[in-house]
Amino acid sequence: MTFTFAPALVLLLLLPVAAYIGFPRYGYRRTRDLTSLVLRLIILLLMILAISGAQVVRSADKLAVVFLVDVSDSIDPATQDAEFAYVAEAMESMGINDSAGIVLFGTNAVVERQVNNVRELGEIQSAPVTSNTDLAEAIRLGLALFPADAARRMVILSDGRPTVGDTEAAAGLAAATDVQIDYVLFRPERSADVQVTDVSVPTTVGADQVFDLSISIEAEEETTAEVTVYASGEIILQDDVELNEGQNRRTFSLRAGESGFRDFRVQIDPAGEDEFAQNNSLSAFSRVVGPPRVLIMATDPQEVQFIVPALEEAGLDVDLRAPDELPVGLVPLVQYDSIIIANVAARFLSNARMEAIDSYVKDLGGGLVFIGGPESYGPGGYFMTPLEDTLPVETRIRDQQRLPQLTLAYLVDTSGSMGAVGPSGVQNIELAKEAIIRSIEFLQPTDRAGAANFDTAGSWIANVQPVQDRRALQSLIATLRPGGGTDILAGMNLVAAELVQDPADRKHIILLTDGGANPAGLVELSEQIFEEADVTTSVIAIGAGSASFLDDMANAGGGNFYLIDNVAQIPTIFTQETVLATRSYIQEEEFFPQVTGISPILNAITDGSGQMSAPPLYGYVATTRKQTATTIMAGGEYQDPILAQWQYGLGRSVAFTSDATSRWSADWVNWEGYSRFWAQTVEWTITDSADSNVEMRVEMDGEEARVIVDAREEGGEFLNGAGLQMSLVDPGLDSQQVELQQVAPGRYEASFTPGSEGSYILRLGGGTGEVSVSETAGWVMSYSPEYDLRISPAGVGILNDVAEITGGREIQDDPTRAFEHTLQAQAASSPIWMQLLIAALLLLPVDIAVRRLVVTRRDLARLWDAAFGVASAATAETSERMSSLMSARERAREQIEQGVSPSRTVSELRRNREAGDTDAAPEAPKPVSIGDEKTSFAALRQRQQISRGEEPTPSAPKPQPKTPPASTPKAAPPPADSGDSSGNIGSRLLKRRRTDDEK
Repeated sequence: MTFTFAPALVLLLLLPVAAYIGFPRYGYRRTRDLTSLVLRLIILLLMILAISGAQVVRSADKLAVVFLVDVSDSIDPATQDAEFAYVAEAMESMGINDSAGIVLFGTNAVVERQVNNVRELGEIQSAPVTSNTDLAEAIRLGLALFPADAARRMVILSDGRPTVGDTEAAAGLAAATDVQIDYVLFRPERSADVQVTDVSVPTTVGADQVFDLSISIEAEEETTAEVTVYASGEIILQDDVELNEGQNRRTFSLRAGESGFRDFRVQIDPAGEDEFAQNNSLSAFSRVVGPPRVLIMATDPQEVQFIVPALEEAGLDVDLRAPDELPVGLVPLVQYDSIIIANVAARFLSNARMEAIDSYVKDLGGGLVFIGGPESYGPGGYFMTPLEDTLPVETRIRDQQRLPQLTLAYLVDTSGSMGAVGPSGVQNIELAKEAIIRSIEFLQPTDRAGAANFDTAGSWIANVQPVQDRRALQSLIATLRPGGGTDILAGMNLVAAELVQDPADRKHIILLTDGGANPAGLVELSEQIFEEADVTTSVIAIGAGSASFLDDMANAGGGNFYLIDNVAQIPTIFTQETVLATRSYIQEEEFFPQVTGISPILNAITDGSGQMSAPPLYGYVATTRKQTATTIMAGGEYQDPILAQWQYGLGRSVAFTSDATSRWSADWVNWEGYSRFWAQTVEWTITDSADSNVEMRVEMDGEEARVIVDAREEGGEFLNGAGLQMSLVDPGLDSQQVELQQVAPGRYEASFTPGSEGSYILRLGGGTGEVSVSETAGWVMSYSPEYDLRISPAGVGILNDVAEITGGREIQDDPTRAFEHTLQAQAASSPIWMQLLIAALLLLPVDIAVRRLVVTRRDLARLWDAAFGVASAATAETSERMSSLMSARERAREQIEQGVSPSRTVSELRRNREAGDTDAAPEAPKPVSIGDEKTSFAALRQRQQISRGEEPTPSAPKPQPKTPPASTPKAAPPPADSGDSSGNIGSRLLKRRRTDDEK
C-alpha cells in the first residue's frame, strides 16, 4: 500500500489517545464498552488512511502503444496511406487488455486518437501544420497519453527527416520513463526538384551604383528555368538559364538606383518536373545609401507641382506616384525615409494600404506628412480609418457649438442584387450597413438621422430621430436584408416627404443603389426638394453599368455623384458625405497662421520673437488636435490646428491642414521660405541614419531566430548600456516589441519565434544620453528545411539513434510486433480512499447500536422466530403458560357473569386440576399482602436490570405488619390441602416464574 499524502499518517497518534479516553470504567458493562471502543478505533483508522490517500499497488499484463505518424510535406499522400494501413494492421493484433493511441505530427503534433482498446482505426480527422517535421514534440506529446498501469511502447512511422526540435533529448525523456520506441522507415517516391539555395547581395550599396546579385540553384537533373528578380515588388530582371545536375551559380549585374532600403526576391520556374514549389523563391535585403528618399502620393499632379521641386532643391530624392500605383504591403514602403500624402481621399487608399502606412510609421520609424485639401481629413472620409490613428489630429470637430444641426437620411437599395458578394468576400448590403454605422458615429448628438430602404416599395428601417442612442439606431440599421425589385422613386418620395418638413439647418439624402430603375420623376424630385426645402441629395452608384440619370439626380439635388467599382470604398464615401453635408469642415477665408509651438520645422523661418513672417493662407480643413500632439501653427476663427506634429511609435507624423498648391496657398508658393519650410518638415520626420555604427544580423537556431547587434560609438569604442529595443514586423504586418539584452561589450542579443516564411522588417532604436541608435534592417525567413534537397531524402540514422536510446528496434516487416508483450508489466496504484470512507460509514451505525440498544434472550428468541418461523423452547413454554392463564381468565369472567364466587371457582379449578379435571371451575386464590407484592415486583425489576447489564436498584426493606387491635380477629389459616394458595394470582405467577428461572 502506498500513500499520496503520507504526512497525514501522523494522525495515527490519535488512536492511543482515543483508546485511553474510551476505555470502559464500569465492570458491569465492560463487554459492551470494549466492543464500542474497538469499532470507534477502526472507524478512526479508516478515515486516517482515506485522508492519507491510500493506494493499492498491483501489476497487470497490459500494453499501451502510441503510434507517431509523420504527415509533413516530405511524406506524399501515397506514403501517408501506407503509414495508416500499417497502423490499422497492427491494431488488429491488439490483445484483450491492450490499448492504442495515434499522434500525427508535422510542424506541430496533434492527438488523432486517445489511448483506448478499440481495434478499428477510423477516419483521420486531425490536420497539423506540415511545413516542418518536429519529431521531438510528437514524442513529448505521446508520453503524455500513456496510462499508468500498462507497459508502454511508441512506434514512429516517418522518413527519418526531422527538421526542428531536439529529437535525442526527447528520446532520453522517453527512456527515463520506461517507454520503448520502435520505428518503421518509409521512403516516399519523389520526382526531380529544383530549388534556390542562396541569394547574395551587398549589405550596403551606393545610390546608382552597379552591384552583383548572385544566385545558387540546386537541380536534381538537367533542365532549364526562368529566373525573375524583383526589387521592392517590381520586376528588374527576367532571364532563362540552363541548369546542370547539382549546384548551379549565376551572377547578374544590377544598378542600385535611388537610395532606400531595398529587398530583392528571386523566383525560378523550372521547365521540367518540380517536387516542391515552396523552395523556388528566396529573398535578400540591401540598403542603398544616398540622399533621403521621399514618396509623394497624389491623385492630381497639380496638388504637388510646387512641393516636388522644393524638396528636390533641398537635396531629397522624390518619387511621385498615384495611390493605386503603390504595391500593397509593408516591404515596398521600407525603401522610403518619409511619405507625403497630398489631398488624397480615403477611398483611393485601400484599407490594406492604410494599415501598411500606419505600421510603417509606428513600428519601423518611418515619417509621414499629411497635406490638406478639399478631399483630405474629414471631407476625405478618413474618420475611423487606420490612417487617422497615425495623424496628430482627429478628423472630427469636437466643438458641437460651431456645427449646424444636420438631418441625414440614408436611402439604401435592398433589391436582390445587393446580396451579391464582392471581391472582398462580403455582401454589398453588409458594406452598406457598415457604412451607415460608421457615418452615425461621426454625427453629433444634436443631429438627427434615419434610414429607409426600397425594393418594389419604400419603407423606414429607422425613423428620423435624434442621434442620442447611437447603439439603438445602429441596431435597427443592422436589420437590413436584400430582396425584391428596384423602385427608387418609391424610396425618394418616402424620404423627401419627411425631410421637407424637418426643421434642421442642414438636410441631406445619401442614396445607394446598384441597379437600374425607371428614371421618371427622379431628377425632378431631387431638384424640387433642393430648391424648395434646401434638401441636398448625393448618389453612390455601384458598378460601371449604372444609369446616367443617377448623376443627373446628384447634380440637380446639389450633391455629389460617386461611381465605384470597388464596393470596399462604400464606408469611406459615406463618411465623406456626412462631413460634406455639414458644410462646416472646409474653412475658406483669408488668415495669417500664428506660431503656437516650438519645433525644428520652423528653424530660420521665425524671427527673434518667434513669429513667422509668412503670407496669408486662404483656406484649411478644420480638425481637432490629439491630446499628446503639439500644435505648431494655428489659425482661423476658432484657432484650429494648421500645423501639428507628434511622435507616433518609433516614427513621426506631421499634419498640415491647408494645401501646398495655389488653391489655398497661392501666396505661399511664391514665398521665399516655401522650400525651407517643406524641406524641414520632411526632414523632421526622418529618424533613420545610414551612418549609424550598428551591425545587425539574424541567425536561425532551431525554431527560434536570434538577433545579434554589434554597436559602437563614433570613435570606435563599444557602445554599452544602450538599452536597445527592436520592433519586429512579420509578413502579415503583425508587430511585436523585443528588448535586447547586452551579452558582451557592444553586443546585444534577443530571440523571437518567426511564425511564417517571408520578409521580416526589424527596426532598432535606443541609445545612451549622448549616442542615439536608429537602424532598420530586413531579414528573410527562408523556406523550411522540409523542402531542402541538401538534407538526406530519407534515412534510418536519427530513427535508429532514438531506438537505441530507449531499447527499441526496427519493426518494418511485421506490424504485429507492435503489440508483442516483451516489456515488463507496470505496477499501477489504485486509490482506495472511497472504499475506506464507505466502510467507516457502514461501521458507524453498528457502533451506535452497540452503545444504545439492549438485546435480551427473549429478543433473540423473537428474532429467531421472525427469521426462521420456528418457535424456540423458551418461547413455546411461555406461550403455553400464557394460553392457560388466558383460558382461566375467560372462565373466571364467565363464572362471575353467572353469579359464582371467584374464590370458589379458583379453588375448584385448582382441586380439579390436581384431580385431572381441567374443566372444573377454578378455586379463588387467597389474597396476598401488599408488602409481599411489592417485594416480588422489586425483585423482578432487579433481575431485569441485571439482565441488561445495569447497576441493580437496592430493594426497599420489607415493611413489618402492624399488630392488629385486640378486637380484630385473626385471619383463619389456609386449609392444609390448599397447597401454595397464599397470595393472589399475580404473586403466585411471579413466584412460579422465579422457580422456573432457578431451574
